[in-house]
Order: sequence, then C-alpha cells, then structure tokens
Amino acid sequence: MTTALAPPPEAWHNLRPFNLPHPTFRRNLMPPRKPVSRRRFLKTTGTLSGGAMLTALPASAYAGVQGANEFLRLGFIGVGDRGSTLLRHTLNSVSEATLKITAICDIDAKRRDSAVEKCGGMKPAAIHDYRELLDKKDVDVVVIATPIYLHAEHAVAALAAGKHCYCEKPLGPTKEDVKAITDAVKKAGRKFQVGFQWRYHNGFLALADAVGNAIGKVHMVTAARHIGGYPTSGWYVDRKLSGDLIVEQAVHEMNVFCWVLKGHPLRAVGIGGINALKGVPPERTIMDHYSVSYEFPENVTLQYSHCVYTPSGFGGLHQTFYGSNGRAARLEDTLKLTVTKDGKPSTTDIPLPKDQDATQTALQSFAKCIREDKEPLANIEAGRNATLMAILGRTAIHEKRAVDWSEVAI
Repeated sequence: MTTALAPPPEAWHNLRPFNLPHPTFRRNLMPPRKPVSRRRFLKTTGTLSGGAMLTALPASAYAGVQGANEFLRLGFIGVGDRGSTLLRHTLNSVSEATLKITAICDIDAKRRDSAVEKCGGMKPAAIHDYRELLDKKDVDVVVIATPIYLHAEHAVAALAAGKHCYCEKPLGPTKEDVKAITDAVKKAGRKFQVGFQWRYHNGFLALADAVGNAIGKVHMVTAARHIGGYPTSGWYVDRKLSGDLIVEQAVHEMNVFCWVLKGHPLRAVGIGGINALKGVPPERTIMDHYSVSYEFPENVTLQYSHCVYTPSGFGGLHQTFYGSNGRAARLEDTLKLTVTKDGKPSTTDIPLPKDQDATQTALQSFAKCIREDKEPLANIEAGRNATLMAILGRTAIHEKRAVDWSEVAI
C-alpha cells in the first residue's frame, strides 16, 4: 500500500478529500513512524457553577500514568475553532500553580503557534504529529478537538497511551468509530469525558429535574433546532466526514433526550434533504433540513426537526416534555413549567442563567472527576447512546425507512 503524504496545514479544518478512500485514509494523515506505546438540580449546580477552580491533583490521581506529579498536565490535539475555545476556557479557569499545558498539537502551524503564545509562561511544546504528543511523559490528560472523522483515531491512541481524555462530540460519524472508542475506554481504565457541555448547563439541569420530579410520566417530546450560521465549506459539508447535520450538531439534543428519558430509542423514521442550500458549496452532501421521529420504551414518542436556513430573528432552540401531570418546556433562556393540580393547570416561568459558561463548567467537572476518581456525567455511555441515536435517525432519513436500534447497536 502506498502511504499518503501528510496533508497541507489547512487539512484538519478545510479538507475535501473526495478522491481518498473512506474511512481508511484516516490512518495516513500523519507521517509513518513507530506505533504509540501503551441529585438534584440545586445540589449539582451549587457544586459546579460556583466558579470552582481546576485545582492541583495529587500523584495518586494518576496511578498508572507515567511522569505524574502535582500538576494536571494537559496536551491539546487540534486548536482550530473549537479547540482554541477549549484552550481559552481552560486558561480562564486555572493558575499556573494548579495546572500546566505542556503540549499543543495542530498541523496548521499558524494555529499551533498562536495557541502556544496564548499559554504564556507555560511554554508548551509545539507539535505537528499527534503521536509525538502522546509519547510525551509530561502529558497526563489529552483534549481532542479535531474534525469528528478523526476522533476515534486520536481518542483510541490517547487512551492506549494511558492518558485521560476529553474528546469533543460526537464520538465519530460511524458506529464503528463509536465501538472503537467504547472498547478503548473499557480497556484503558482512564477517565473519559465527551464534550456535551449542555449536560453541565443549569438550564438543562433544571429541565431534567422538572421532568423527573414535576410533570409525571413522560408521554411525548417535541424539540427543534432552527438556526443558521453553520459552516458551508470543508470537511463539515461532506456527510461521510461530518456524519451529516444530525450527527455533527444535533447530537447535543440527542444527549439530552437519552439523559432525561434514561435510555436510548427503539426505532426511528424520518425525512430530509437539501432544499435552500443545494450547491452551497458545490460539493455539499449534508442536509440543510430534516425531521425525525423516535420511539422510546413505554410508547414515548419524540419528534425533532432541524433547519439551518432559518432567517435571522426566527426559529431558535426548544425542547418540550409532555407528562401525565404537566409540561416542561425549555425555551432559550426560560424554563416554562406547567403542572396540573386538582384539575387546574398552573404555569411558572423559571428564568435561566444567560451568562453561564457551560464549557468551562464541563472542563472544571472533568478535572474534579480525575482528582476524586469519579465517573464524569458526560461519560462514554452518554457519548455512545447520543451518537448512535443520531446515527439511527440519519440512517432512517437517508434510507427512507423505519430503522430499529439493533441495526446501529454495538
């Protein structure tokens, strides 16, 4: 087999590899070298939203990790749009006395150097090849924010190298990617958290609390994401690489559904396609709209729609859960809770925080889980169920048929 050359610097973020085989070409994105070596709402928000710092970790927290000391030492793989955001949140949360960023990896030299400069006196190593970062003994935790078709390759390698891993959502565009990461987490015994920041947002914690304790048995859910402003170029618009719109973006909602309904769906049916953005850009293969219906256990139905060409000022995001005793609806920055008592409905509007930085809270929580040897809320099970739920819906839409969970289960 001929080994592919390393891609140009823009490849991670603007790659359009239609002439390359998928998904096997992912293995050749780097130069060949030796393989890598081996409760409740108030209680929760009170713990996580109070500005807790990422504090120093004792060496015992890194049992089995080479080179552990009192610092939590981070390496970043991918510092493009999302990766640079995670880096900024990390730097805003810590002091040099509690954390050290020791390595920055990106094949785009400009982005890599910019990220290193932002780290100031920490002076992390600037690395082109992610495998070199994983070989470093002064990296305990890896933050992965590369394009999603690379998540499995990077996460599996990081876990095999004995690193704790924070991996951006979703786990990957295929169920094979999901299985690869799931198996690697089980084998490695390291802490693994998926970038589902909504899981740490006070608004969604309030929604979950209301559904679980105020509205009775859930019978139906409706939800929508009708907003524009998505990328229109690069790997994102190739559904083989991004997993299509439902996997790349709506996986956030899928995580909320599986979390609040305490399980995964049984089957799905849907319809969608490209209407307004056909040919934008010419190589576009991802949908610009779709609707999908899911059936959960106990005859719970869920209807979800997603549109990316909604005009400014219209649409938005909402999730509404209908129960035997009422309804809980999250509408942007308000939780509208309607409860029926003695045959009379009563509605309460609960303001939700507008300025909470859920990504920063998620990163703080991950450090706390490592330090205290606890399982993250957005763990591998959450990542697996949400990603597979999105793949289930995508399969139903693309193949225009009802699809059972057994067809995507791993």
